[in-house]
Amino acid sequence: METVSDKSAFSREIREQDEGRFVSGNIVLWVAVIAVLIGLNFASWSFCMWVFGQPEHPMNYRLLTKLNKLDPIHGFTPVTAPRGKFLSAKDLYAQVYPFSATDLRAYNGILKRYYLKNYHELDNVTFLSGEFTVLSVQRLSEGAVFPSGIVIRGRSTTFPDAIVDFALPSPTTPEKFDLKAGQILKIEESTTCAAVLNIERLQDSTMVFSAVPLVSRTFEFGEDATIEVKPTERIEIDPELWPISEDAESLEAKPVELGGEQAGEAVASPDAAKPAGAKGE
Repeated sequence: METVSDKSAFSREIREQDEGRFVSGNIVLWVAVIAVLIGLNFASWSFCMWVFGQPEHPMNYRLLTKLNKLDPIHGFTPVTAPRGKFLSAKDLYAQVYPFSATDLRAYNGILKRYYLKNYHELDNVTFLSGEFTVLSVQRLSEGAVFPSGIVIRGRSTTFPDAIVDFALPSPTTPEKFDLKAGQILKIEESTTCAAVLNIERLQDSTMVFSAVPLVSRTFEFGEDATIEVKPTERIEIDPELWPISEDAESLEAKPVELGGEQAGEAVASPDAAKPAGAKGE
């Protein structure tokens, strides 16, 4: 029979040693658990910050819109439109020409980010203005950046290396929009506030600027070229959808008839150039 002594399993010294090992083991376990929880919390916080801070990424945008965590895109009036700098096609070209492909991709992301956030966090918007010779007019439909409306492609009258895709989102696409190749498209400043959303550099160094009016109103480009412009609450932002016009590499004049059987198809037009500046009603 074992007697109680200082070295027995029942001695106070041995019990304290056992309890010390138990407590020490628990402390290590709790430290590990707390460290894991802190890591998960930091990862969750970082992910949320990334999703909410960069809605221009397709995955983030789909998640935010599905959860209704992003305010719908809305239009402005000339008075309430955000402030910014109006640049000519030449000035904008010169500004982004030194950008590398990586820099340009990052800059495009920033342009879309603030548009999707209704410019709440930006008071220096990049606007495009000037005159452009119309190259084509295309119908917007489901699957495009904007689900309805039209997009006018034009070449700068003062700087041929600059092309504009002037998107005109509308609740309904007009059946008739008589704006032909060779006519002059005038993008005005404060009455239009054409915000740049994407810049595409083609292989020959030509740049295509995709721009959209922030001002909601009726635009008149001629007697039979009228459209009510109003931003859609949601857009498609997958990278391959830019530029907005189809056949980005083809910059020949290709007007289309928006009404009848040839809607959305390219049709040649010999019309001479004549002014077609936008006018508000």
